[in-house]
Amino acid sequence: MCPLVNPASLFRFRLPCGRRDNLWPPAAANLDESLRLPTLAALAGVPDLLDLRLAWNEQGLGLRATVRGVGGSRWCQPTRPEDSDGLHLWIATRPTGESHRAGRYCRRLALLPTGGGRQADRPVAVAAVIPRTSEMPGEIPDGSIPIEARLDPDGWQIDAFISAAALPGWDPLELPRLGFFAAVIDRRLGSLPFCGPAEFPWDSDPTTWAELELRTRL
Repeated sequence: MCPLVNPASLFRFRLPCGRRDNLWPPAAANLDESLRLPTLAALAGVPDLLDLRLAWNEQGLGLRATVRGVGGSRWCQPTRPEDSDGLHLWIATRPTGESHRAGRYCRRLALLPTGGGRQADRPVAVAAVIPRTSEMPGEIPDGSIPIEARLDPDGWQIDAFISAAALPGWDPLELPRLGFFAAVIDRRLGSLPFCGPAEFPWDSDPTTWAELELRTRL
């Protein structure tokens, strides 16, 4: 049963995001345990399957997502990103905290562990639609989100660098905070948001998202 009140709405989540000089390739990024986002799955009432680590610098955002407990079957279709298995991110570079509709500074990304390339066996990052968007952001430039993945019998790991070119309005020195939400989408388990019940409209409503505070040090 869907709760009448989203438990996450009782709090204003502001999550620290540390800075790293190098964000790509993954070996140079060093996204260690200190950069892991807090686990909020219990509050959301979903399985705790995601280890998500984030860092930033002036060039963009780097991340490592490790998912366990989803099995080895994956449904990843770059032409249907909203439904595809993977890590889905909602990012607002100019968050207001007031509008219930996403705008041109809001971006949804589907980071898929497979499904890309000529043989459909490579990881790929694609833009996905945010329902009820008032103004669509621009297209993602080719090559602006390098991505690597490792497939395991019980899950997958994704490393990616979301460059400033893929984030409309990106200016961390002027505005060192982001609207942010993440969810694991799995065809068998459904939508597993990291800080909100699956039944709530976090896929379309920026007021349900958390905030990332872009810190120079943790």
